Amino acid sequence: MRARLRTAALLAACFPLAACGIQETDVIGAGSAATVDVLPARQVRMLLFFLSPDAVLVPVPRIVGDSVSAGEQQGPDSGEEATPPATEKTVTALLAGPNEAERRAGLLNDASLPDAATTEVSDNAVEVTLATPLDALTRPAEWQLICTAAFAKSAQGAATVTLRGTDGTRGPARCDLRPGAEQAAAGTAPR
Repeated sequence: MRARLRTAALLAACFPLAACGIQETDVIGAGSAATVDVLPARQVRMLLFFLSPDAVLVPVPRIVGDSVSAGEQQGPDSGEEATPPATEKTVTALLAGPNEAERRAGLLNDASLPDAATTEVSDNAVEVTLATPLDALTRPAEWQLICTAAFAKSAQGAATVTLRGTDGTRGPARCDLRPGAEQAAAGTAPR
């Protein structure tokens, strides 16, 4: 008798779940995942590539004071759009090194980077000219220059960069930010 009661109670408990009228459906797609730009607007920042204490290339956005005020004055109401900082200004900021807050965060420049450079920009390319030999640059220093110049020219870093020194030319090369790409691209980087 108890077995019959247990079976009846189990069936009675399952019956409401089975009879609720909800039909099984397939998975319904809702589109791709949302993306969010976490960097400040390109018009008010420059993207510099410094090295972490363990020599990993790190993109660092830096707000540009005069671009911020220019961005506030320009825009939809003025009929003009603010423009990002010039490529040469961005490369010059890289060569000047990390600011105080960036140094406190442990960021640094490779010691082989020179103090100054000039840049020439064309359609989707940048040429960085140094007054020093390229043989004096280490691989991390080259990648700092390549990535900083590429992202200064193109929001996606798609510009090619050629390095020119007193001892010749290297490149063109592209900035590749995948983990370990600096080492993996040793055969394709400008050397």
